[in-house]
Amino acid sequence: MKTALISVSDKTGIVPFAQGLTQHGYQIVSTGGTYRKLAEAGVSPLVTVEELTGFPEGMNGRIKTLTPQIFGGLLANRSNAEHMGFLTENNLSTIDMVVVNLYPFRAAYENDELSFLQRVEQIDIGGPSMIRAAAKNWQDVDVLVDPADYETVLGEIAKGGKTATETKKKLAAKVFAMTAHYDLLIAKFWAEESGQALRYGENPHQTAVAIENPFETGANLLSAEFLNGKALSYNNYADGTAALELALAYNTKTPFATVYKHATPCGAAVGETIEDAFAKALACDPVSAFGGIIALNQTATKAVAEHIISFFNEVVIAPDYTSEALEVLRTKKNLRVMRIADWAHTPTWALKSIRGGTLMQDADTHIVAENALTQTTKKAPTEAEKNDMVVGWNMVKAVKSNAIIVIKDGAMVGKGGGQTSRVDAMVHALGQAGEKAKGAVVVSDAFFPFPDCVTLAAEAGISAIVQAGGSKNDQASIDVADEKDIAMMTTRIRSFLH
Repeated sequence: MKTALISVSDKTGIVPFAQGLTQHGYQIVSTGGTYRKLAEAGVSPLVTVEELTGFPEGMNGRIKTLTPQIFGGLLANRSNAEHMGFLTENNLSTIDMVVVNLYPFRAAYENDELSFLQRVEQIDIGGPSMIRAAAKNWQDVDVLVDPADYETVLGEIAKGGKTATETKKKLAAKVFAMTAHYDLLIAKFWAEESGQALRYGENPHQTAVAIENPFETGANLLSAEFLNGKALSYNNYADGTAALELALAYNTKTPFATVYKHATPCGAAVGETIEDAFAKALACDPVSAFGGIIALNQTATKAVAEHIISFFNEVVIAPDYTSEALEVLRTKKNLRVMRIADWAHTPTWALKSIRGGTLMQDADTHIVAENALTQTTKKAPTEAEKNDMVVGWNMVKAVKSNAIIVIKDGAMVGKGGGQTSRVDAMVHALGQAGEKAKGAVVVSDAFFPFPDCVTLAAEAGISAIVQAGGSKNDQASIDVADEKDIAMMTTRIRSFLH
């Protein structure tokens, strides 16, 4: 006889599901309130966890399922003779299905009438342990955490005697998604209760915390050394991370500086020296730079520090500072000065919260090299233009899509981002560049679906363009570039930022 262990906080649909399982030869093992509900409904065969384990429930329910009888039954790989031998030697039985949803910690977290200790008691231990064990052993154990899956599983068992492999994988995936978000909320709770909450979130009516990712190595703000100023705000962390990410994209042998604000670089540039790079970055949009976040990829000097404090800034991030530079920066008591000694750019993940869950992807750490560019026009770009194309590709990746930047001599002189139309982005970028657009390079984060952007670039005096390429209509843009004597190259890779 197969065994299903059922212990649920949300009892939606649990009685008919358990009844369906018993009709297909399952014995039900259950605990507490779930056992009582199933017993009242006449579900049979039905036994308590204590009857299965021979061990009493204790510690106000903290000890129920954390026993070898449960976890041996869940983790035993049926095709592994040693595992099965261990069960036999220790008088343990297999468990074929786990149906568990966790203590309602979110409800407890949001209930202001509960004390700190009462909320702690709603942190489930046995539940996450059981479902993770079952999900790890997914080939042998079905694991259900969502009542919406009951009908599917019963239907597959009725039809073929077991749950389909693809369904098993989907059920296991749900487990790890549930425990990840469950633990993230608990981490937020503990951060708030231990004095690590931020002053507020993106806006004053929002609460927020900063939770360090233990799997991420290399440069990051949460392990940075604070050398001056007050704690970072939510927006400081968000913009600081974006500025840092952009600075990390450039080899530290090439001085680079950026000024960031509202998730967008006000300016960015490479230069002969770090002072030169910062001056060029600031010159792109000195008005918008007020109140920004500065990231440098080389040691900050006294000269660059004096330039930084000449106007209001929120944060400065660099791999190091000279003692003279620190002395200058510390004259601004509220200026956050952060040193990140580990200036390594390691691949990581990018997360984004959406309604109902989290999007997770590899971070866009792709660097376009000069030899990866493909010439599409009759006219070839100059070496200086090709250098600006490579330098500019990292910059355009940091601008919200649709994104267009204008770059000249290693400095972003115009940008257009966050537009629903690439034409509007081009107009914005060229307008900001003004006269500096003459002889400059345009960088587009994706292909041109129509040649209108190339026409606008030509009218502004742009001499070269780099874009993703790959449109069915590429040739139309290439033809206009040839007609206007513009050199065009493609990366064959898109870099959207949403």
